[in-house]
Parts: sequence; C-alpha cells; structure tokens
Amino acid sequence: MPRLRRDIDLNQVCSSDARQTEYFYWHFESQTDPDNDPLTIWLNGGPGCSSMIGLWSELGPCSVDADGYMTKNPYSWNQKSNLLFVDQPAGVGFSYGVDSASSTQDGAKPFYQFIMEFYKEFPKYIGRPVHLFGESYGGHYLPVFASYILDQNDKAAAGESTNPSITLGSMGIGNGWTDPYIQIQYYHTMACNSSYGSVLPKEVCNKMEKNLPDCLDRVQECYDKGTNSACAMADSYCNSHVTSLYSYSHKSYYDVRASDDPPDYFKKYLSLNETAAAIGVKQPFTDCSDSVYFRFAATGDNSRTVVPFVSKVMEKSVPVLLYSGDADFVCNWYGNYAWADQLPFDGDVEYREKSLTPWMVDEKEAGQVKSAGGLTFLRIYGAGHEVPFYQPKASLRMFNDFIQQKTLS
Repeated sequence: MPRLRRDIDLNQVCSSDARQTEYFYWHFESQTDPDNDPLTIWLNGGPGCSSMIGLWSELGPCSVDADGYMTKNPYSWNQKSNLLFVDQPAGVGFSYGVDSASSTQDGAKPFYQFIMEFYKEFPKYIGRPVHLFGESYGGHYLPVFASYILDQNDKAAAGESTNPSITLGSMGIGNGWTDPYIQIQYYHTMACNSSYGSVLPKEVCNKMEKNLPDCLDRVQECYDKGTNSACAMADSYCNSHVTSLYSYSHKSYYDVRASDDPPDYFKKYLSLNETAAAIGVKQPFTDCSDSVYFRFAATGDNSRTVVPFVSKVMEKSVPVLLYSGDADFVCNWYGNYAWADQLPFDGDVEYREKSLTPWMVDEKEAGQVKSAGGLTFLRIYGAGHEVPFYQPKASLRMFNDFIQQKTLS
C-alpha cells in the first residue's frame, strides 16, 4: 500500500511491443568495470510511479537541488554495477502506449519483453548477472516479474524459446508491499508503539486496532476467492478504516519523524522543454499516474499476496534481500520482518531460529540483520521509505556487499 490514493548519459525509449507500448529507460554504466560488472534493474512502485524517483532522489549518479542545479551523488549504486531505471507500465513516467496492465501479473510479460529488446540494443549484457532491485510496490512487482523470467528461462532451456536466458543474480526489495494480510497488522504497531514513539492520539490508535479484524477478514476473503471484487473491496475498506487513520498524525506516511515527504526537485527539471528535447521524450513527465493506479485498484491488486512468488524465486537459488528503513509507516519494517519470518523456503527453519544482530557500517551500528538459507532481512536505522535518500552511505554499502555475495554482518 505504498501509494495512497543508449549508455551512461543517454536515455532511450525501448519498445516491448513496437505496435503498442514503448517503455522509457535511463541507463548508466558502472564506474568501475562496465564491460564486466553486472546489470541492476531498478523499479519504483505506486502502482503507477516512475523509476525516475529512484534515479534522481535516491541511488542514481545525479540529483537536482532546490535551486534546480544538478549535483553528483557520491553514493550512486553504479560504482560496481551498471544501472537501468525503467518506467513501467505504459503511462508511467515517460513510458507510453496502449499497455492496459491492471495487475502485477499483467505487467510481467511486457517487462520481460522490454529486457529482450534491451538485450538487442546492448547484447554485451547477455549472460551477465542481472540484479532486480526496487522498493515499495516493487515488493509486488519484483517477485512476480522474477518468477516470470525464470519460467521463460526454463522454456529457453527446453528449446521452446529462442530468447536468451536472463541470469538472475539476486532480488532486493526495499520497504516493500508483499504480504498485505501480515503487513496491515503492524500499522498499529508502527503508528502507536514503534521505537520512535506514538504519533497518533490514543483514541485513533484504539479505532485503528478496533477496525483491524474486519479489515483482515476482507483481505483473507481476497486471498481465498481471488476475485477482483473481493480484493478491491478489501483494499477500499482497509484503506478507509485502517491505513488512512494515520493521517491524524500529521506526519509523512513515509517517515514518522517528519511532517513532509522527501523533496522532489527533479520533477521540475524533467518537465522543462529543454530537458524533453535533449532526451527525446514524446510526452510530459508524470511521476505517478492516476490512471494506472486506478486500473490496479479496480482489480484489488494491492490486497493480493505475492509471497508464493518469493518462495518460487528462492527455490531457484536466487538470493533475496529485504531491507527496511525503520522510520517508514506505510511499508514498515515490523510488517516486513514479520512476513519474512513466515516465508516458506528450503532454509526457513534455520532462518527463523536466528535473531537480529547488529549491522555495522564504518564501525558504527547502522541497523540489524538476519540471514540464512539465501534470505537476508536488514533493518536500517534512521531511514524512511526511500532508504538511499535517508541513508545513502549505508545503503550503498548494503548494495555493493550483497551483489558481491558478501555476508551482511
């Protein structure tokens, strides 16, 4: 429930189906060894929000300040990896076409087709590890998309497809929305009893707690029936009777410590005529598309679990990182930690038996970590929803260590 309501300096429009849809992407080469380093694909969430948010506000090589000046990000994630930011589905960011994706599973095929088109443009990446990273509703997107990729790899291995296989190196989800039934249960904890203290009046906390059982009943019905109507009703009820009560805090949904969301100075830059002309885009920039959001809302996609897809990805020995800034409300670390503890996979018993231990950055405790059997959970202190924005140095350390298969400890 994250949303309530060519190379280095070149960006391209890449068609996942030339007759219908064109996805915008921005590609940055690695600062270290671009000809050998892996490729990381980043997706923001929404549903309906542009990955330019991650590029310009979080982990890309550049950012824009309050005065409109471009500055270098010394903690960009392209230090040891090539980076690819993708706007999807069509209608998001600079992407356009007649893509009518109205659910996460609808978006899997065009995303896969996009990668195939990208491979045609940049065949040097075929065979290299591809790390799928994202945040927020990326907790829905990434498991489903990764699962679809693995299915297509199986078809290629069986000779049923001539497409090249995509070598999945890992999957990383930051403050993700993955298992609504479990995560909704921790809204009360984060708003009323977190390590940052309560941000809601007692009577509102009581109301949130009182409304929770009816909300969970509706989410369970969505899980059981799987119909659009059941899931959309669950989404509507829980948003109105549980999630939106947080507004009484007058705090950011993305940071319980702050009244305002992170700044979005980059939006003005991307909306300039000269920027549009320089990068060759064909439509105005939209950071978050209402039309895409409401298409997904109509199918109740927000209230559906994608946990089985995470299990499937892990069955294929793809390492999974779940990292959470501990000041975020909307996809808070309590809920993410809880569903991870119930995730079924080959190493789940060993994982559950472990406890959180200190995670050190520059000899200082920057968070807590728990890892076993290919699953790593990381709580990052003092970070809101967009972890690289709040803790850039720590998040870069996390990313580099994880994609290089170093133990986060």
